[in-house]
Amino acid sequence: MDSKALDKIKKCLRLAKSSNANEAAAALRQAQKLMAMHGVTTDDVAISDVGSHTAKTGAGKTPPAYVTMLANMVAGAFGAETVYQQIYDGERWALNVEFYGLNGAAEVAGYAFEVLCRQLKRDRTAYLATLNKRLKRTTKVRRGDLYAQAWINAVAKQVTRQQRTEAETAIVEAYKAKRWEDLDTMKPRDNTKGMRSHDQGAIHQGYQDGKKVSFHQGVNGNRYAQIGEVSS
Repeated sequence: MDSKALDKIKKCLRLAKSSNANEAAAALRQAQKLMAMHGVTTDDVAISDVGSHTAKTGAGKTPPAYVTMLANMVAGAFGAETVYQQIYDGERWALNVEFYGLNGAAEVAGYAFEVLCRQLKRDRTAYLATLNKRLKRTTKVRRGDLYAQAWINAVAKQVTRQQRTEAETAIVEAYKAKRWEDLDTMKPRDNTKGMRSHDQGAIHQGYQDGKKVSFHQGVNGNRYAQIGEVSS
């Protein structure tokens, strides 16, 4: 609906909570009149506060498990939710992750994911370059993914999961139900099966490198502070 009309409705609903009974009643009547005029409900108004941000993962249709692991960790840090979009451009498949949530959670989660995903891919590539070139590709992929998962586990140690209120959760769930009638479950690709004792080095190195990455969730509104910075 028209953003100006929506803002007027929200303003009226805020005034409807006034301690002045007459002012509150008048504001509520005006809000109801505007909602009827534009064909919206109180649920529609509430879920209009839910924002979304889509980020590219750099993965194909079925991503390795560490990609969804990273997205879920970041979403939890900011009280956001995730949904995955498998996109075919006529030549190849690509996967995007959409973050959605209240109070700017989607935007900052999307930003954090993009920054951390780039850093993780750089570190994983650098680690793979240290492996013996004669190793089988499956071994390299397995160790690379074990490295990535350990890297994420180390970064996650810095994260305090953002808790939503019951009212906020209800709004986010209403948004989900209205936007997507039926979501399929996407199962990521697990390349770490068949782990060997020699793979322990990948886990150790991934964890050590992940410990160097800063993930400050931000204070005083600066929620972008130091995300992805690497200590020397």
